[in-house]
Amino acid sequence: MTTFGEQLRERRRLAGLGLRTFAGLIDERASSVSAIESGRRAPWQRAETLRRVAQVLGTTKETKGESLWQENSQLDDAAQDIPAKNDLLWWWTSDEGPELDREVAAELADFLEAEQILPESAEQPCQEICWPSLTELAIEWRVRHLLGRRSVKITSAPVDVEAALEKSAGVRIEIVPGLVPRFSVQSCVVHTNSEMVLYVDRIIADSRPLASYRRLLAITYALAAFRDSAVQAPPSVDWFLALRQSEHWPEALRDCQRFALAMLLPAGPVLGAAEAAYQELVQQQGWVEIETAARAVRNRLAEQFAVPTSLVHRRLVGWPCHIYGRIAQALVAEEMTLPPADWFEDEQQKVFQRELFAKR
Repeated sequence: MTTFGEQLRERRRLAGLGLRTFAGLIDERASSVSAIESGRRAPWQRAETLRRVAQVLGTTKETKGESLWQENSQLDDAAQDIPAKNDLLWWWTSDEGPELDREVAAELADFLEAEQILPESAEQPCQEICWPSLTELAIEWRVRHLLGRRSVKITSAPVDVEAALEKSAGVRIEIVPGLVPRFSVQSCVVHTNSEMVLYVDRIIADSRPLASYRRLLAITYALAAFRDSAVQAPPSVDWFLALRQSEHWPEALRDCQRFALAMLLPAGPVLGAAEAAYQELVQQQGWVEIETAARAVRNRLAEQFAVPTSLVHRRLVGWPCHIYGRIAQALVAEEMTLPPADWFEDEQQKVFQRELFAKR
């Protein structure tokens, strides 16, 4: 029997809404929505809340929120059983929190009802650690594959990372209490049956700014995007613990951060939005100083994409955007449009970027 929570998750996904986006639209907490979808909490019964749910999910006017609940809330005890979890794969700790060792990782797995991690054995061979040399193009390619080829080429709307992960990667996102207080873990990944579940602490999901919350989701999923090329078999806790202690970790961490940055600020929409912001600036203020134009475009994109200006700055400096150098050339030429990326000399771009970094 299909439960109300399962119906709710399916309809929310069909509407293209992430957990936190949907929760904001119906004026509820993301943790409450997650608990209802997973059967850990009974469905809403207030008529006002149910009407908002029906309205946001695009149900017909004849289907009131009350009937939506009545049709799908016949919860069978057996249907509420949460599927058995299998393997704890990796996690993302708080900035100030200590890194997990094998013993604490076993406690985390038990807390999430995952398989118990077997004690270390001298006969158990240590997993060999390898990490692919991922170029910026390879990371951009994975992000584009995950986000899909949009029918609308240019858009200034922020990427709903939750919806993208659920739709394109088959990830189920669960919000649970206790990860931060008990383990200093903000998020972690568990593989259950054929499904990947991304757990996020309730404090993070309900209290952290939406932009940083979405960045956490993206950076947590990043290892899965690299998994096929990083390891042949599905990773394990031992593999992740060894990776954290290996010489490859700084490179892996940098790749995860680049993946999250590219997911929050896709190159195509960023390029289009930057061009529009530059044209508007020139129309209103004329041929301003390069630094003034760069700052104005950066702030506009931060507002449009709901991303901190520091992340926007990193995106506009790096490949494939190179926005700052193109703004400089357009202003010197007194042109209303930005030149193609290959119209500036690499050395000139590097000098301009170094000067801009030094002033920040």
